[in-house]
Amino acid sequence: MLGRMRYLPVVLLFMASKAFAAPASCQAEFQKLTAERQAAIERINGFNKRRPTAQVACGAFNNLSGIEARFIKWMTENKDWCQIPDEFIGQLKGANGSTNKARGQVCTAARQQQEGGGGPRGAPPPGAGVRLPSGAL
Repeated sequence: MLGRMRYLPVVLLFMASKAFAAPASCQAEFQKLTAERQAAIERINGFNKRRPTAQVACGAFNNLSGIEARFIKWMTENKDWCQIPDEFIGQLKGANGSTNKARGQVCTAARQQQEGGGGPRGAPPPGAGVRLPSGAL
């Protein structure tokens, strides 16, 4: 599901390339944001083993979306100074779009459960595990 990180190879090549001869402060912040994002993705990927409640899943997707938004903002603001290619920013924006789509689906299920409706027909009852959207990220 979330293991389909389309741009991870780009991240690794970007950081390892000689083109990323940016100041150490850029590299440190880039690595920090990458680690935060990866930790959030790993948490969501852990839901494959044990289904979370819709509220827990919604919170996890909100967290990932926020991290990605901060990452995009930082890259955009520091694009020239840190020599960040436009393509890389575009790829992260695309990934964030996928995150937000999955977040919308999961958080809608959480709201429906909170309202006591249990969600659409066949949805788990309140407090039960929720199935995450297929191919979320």
